[in-house]
Amino acid sequence: MERLHDVDVGRVLIGLLVAGVGFYYFLTNTLGLALPQLDWDRVWPLFVMAIGLGIVSANLLRHRGSGS
Repeated sequence: MERLHDVDVGRVLIGLLVAGVGFYYFLTNTLGLALPQLDWDRVWPLFVMAIGLGIVSANLLRHRGSGS
């Protein structure tokens, strides 16, 4: 369980977002799958909110686990 507290959630979320975007473009451009078009002007704030919520929740869990 201690190992989970050493994870930097911000880095993990950014890595997952980059991998997700790369996976989306791989599926559409390389494999030619017809996925829905994303309007990035409307979608990017969701990524920022996900990173922020992940950081806040990790800090809350870390403080709860340390008994503070």
